[in-house]
Amino acid sequence: MKARENALRHALLQAQRDLAKRDYPVIIVLGGLPGAGKSGLVHQLNEWLDPRFVTTSALWKHSDEEEDRPYFWRFWRHMPPRGRITIFLSSWYTQLLYDDAAGTLEPPQRDRRLARIRQFERMLRDDGVLLVKLWLHVDRAAQERRLTVDGMRLRHLPLSARSWGEDYAAAQRTAKVVLRGSDTVEAGWRKVDAEDPRERNLMAGEILLQLMTAHVSADSSGIGESTTGRSTGDARSAPSQTLATPPRNLRLGKREYRALLRAQQQRLQDLAWQAHDAGRSLIAVFEGWDAAGKGSAIRRVTAPVDPRLYRVVQSSAPSDEERAHHYLWRYWRCLERRGRMMLFDRSWYGRVLVERVEGFAHLHAWQRAYAEINDFESQLEEHGGIIVKFWLHISPEEQLKRFREREHTPHKQHKITADDWRNRGRWSDYERAVLDMLKLTSTATAPWTVVAANDKRYARVHILQTLCNAVEAALGTQ
Repeated sequence: MKARENALRHALLQAQRDLAKRDYPVIIVLGGLPGAGKSGLVHQLNEWLDPRFVTTSALWKHSDEEEDRPYFWRFWRHMPPRGRITIFLSSWYTQLLYDDAAGTLEPPQRDRRLARIRQFERMLRDDGVLLVKLWLHVDRAAQERRLTVDGMRLRHLPLSARSWGEDYAAAQRTAKVVLRGSDTVEAGWRKVDAEDPRERNLMAGEILLQLMTAHVSADSSGIGESTTGRSTGDARSAPSQTLATPPRNLRLGKREYRALLRAQQQRLQDLAWQAHDAGRSLIAVFEGWDAAGKGSAIRRVTAPVDPRLYRVVQSSAPSDEERAHHYLWRYWRCLERRGRMMLFDRSWYGRVLVERVEGFAHLHAWQRAYAEINDFESQLEEHGGIIVKFWLHISPEEQLKRFREREHTPHKQHKITADDWRNRGRWSDYERAVLDMLKLTSTATAPWTVVAANDKRYARVHILQTLCNAVEAALGTQ
């Protein structure tokens, strides 16, 4: 057994060094009843591997900070970058197992949560993640012996987990249902006999080594493509479509604009506090053509709102750290607590716009992003989020006029770059991407509003009215 351990330790370290050169991370999910030895296995893996490149996420009691955000936020914060390993001692399965063992879940609720987990894991695997799920099994007698020696562990379980820790039969029934409902081809569970601690650790380590080695082979053969390089996978054969030209009559004079702007800003000021008191978050997404007026519209939205109640997130090209994670990682991490406004000046839709058109995302990466984005937004909505999405639409002629104005106005010259002119030359490619985005991601709970923005005054008032109407509808105050 000692020789087996030495060989395994050497091979795991070599696999970990190889992982550092690869374009994917490893996530290890540990499951099992209390007394199965999950903590012991974590200690052993950290001893065998280089701990500088391994993180253990031991989520335990939920904080109020976590409860104020969608459930999966707490896990996205601990996602490893490419080339690293994270061990989840408590995972997205933990609370589901607790609740089901306690009998507080109806089968439809459990099935919905399992479906959410399957979608989450599918998204990770599609992004190249090696997901290793280990279930440590002990019989009743072994569990009782260990908990007798270490009774403190059971006493420190959350109240919601008492049935999970004390009722072996109920916990086993729950485990059987949950494991069967989440054992997919892409992310299957591996059962580890945890009766003997040393054999448990060796078996788990050998499974990890086997999966890491197999993943290297698949990666070398081109399976599980990277999404960080350029691609030419845009669908050029799609039928030619165009966005309707913004109507010319949607304009406001200065006097009318000032009166309407003042009225809508006062309305939003009051609604922002009402939403805060009700624990409802407003998530506003601003996308549009270059020079369409996104920034100036956002400033008119935030002007009347108490700065404690909002945050503006401006999305530029991802940093090296952000590129080392799933593209949604940076947006999950910046989600605010309940009752606050978040305004995104460009957003996660970059995956299906600029990354698609410029070839920064491969064909399959941006094609699957529509469903991933819809799922992300549905989680925001289920947590009480009010989602409003704007596409600020201007004509090519209006854009050209604004570009030239920026070039000749000293305090606006920083707003115009060579990339803006280059993007303008690909108007039809971007237009095709915008049409697909509007069609595939406008849902009942997160609809798109296309704003005629040739006249900035009209666009700003329209945006404020739309935001106010959405908050009133959500709060039932219309």
